[in-house]
Amino acid sequence: MLNRVLIAFSLGFLGTVSASAQNIEARFSTEKANYLVREPLFVTLSISNKTGAPLWLEFQSPDMAKLLCDDFAVEVPGADQADDPWGCGIAGDCGRGLREVLPGKRTTLRQLVNQQFRLQQGAYSLHAQTTIVVRKQNLFDSPKVEQVNVSDTLRVNVQLGNESELESAFRPIVTELDNPDPTKRAEAAAAITELAPPFLEDILIELTKTNFAHSAIAALRKADTPKTRAALAQIAIGSDDSMLRIEAINNLGRTKDAAYPPHVH
Repeated sequence: MLNRVLIAFSLGFLGTVSASAQNIEARFSTEKANYLVREPLFVTLSISNKTGAPLWLEFQSPDMAKLLCDDFAVEVPGADQADDPWGCGIAGDCGRGLREVLPGKRTTLRQLVNQQFRLQQGAYSLHAQTTIVVRKQNLFDSPKVEQVNVSDTLRVNVQLGNESELESAFRPIVTELDNPDPTKRAEAAAAITELAPPFLEDILIELTKTNFAHSAIAALRKADTPKTRAALAQIAIGSDDSMLRIEAINNLGRTKDAAYPPHVH
């Protein structure tokens, strides 16, 4: 029975339908059909330029609450909302300009589903959609060449796994922290700090020394190990940045660890 379920999900994953228009071809996808609980899950939107000239793309997400932040919307019926509210997407997407796609080339955008939803063991249907406005110039008021509505349902299965399996799933994501592409680094940092696996406590501590410090401090609280709590206390007492000290104090207080004095809490 389980094999039949996995085969069905694999077929659903492989059968993703693209939206083809005169100037572009766009499709949603996931990297695979089967994930572990607490494994990062990205939805990818790929757009190909089918013309011989550069195109400029504007994305109009149907999610009005985050219209300026997200290039596309993802809904996961049956999944719980993430514990902490989150605003704009990875790497400061809010308010950015049009995206250029060179002739015959492709661009990709990714969204971390785990930032908005908590996926437990079970089967899920991810509904992704957006509207792409195609322009010939890097100007929002330039003439519209084409408007394409893209939507799809991506089926994934989430399974329980042991710590060793989860460590293996995170290994390529940790490697991306050294990627020269700032977007790839930001995506990796977002995945690691959002899910905050305790076995990556050393990585989380190192991230507090980068421009991902605020999310990394919250991740230390979520990982909630003796080492991450000690790191929070150290930041609360010794950081030169008053905002980081406040953030560390607030998060350490939420751990309710009685080992630290009241002035640190």
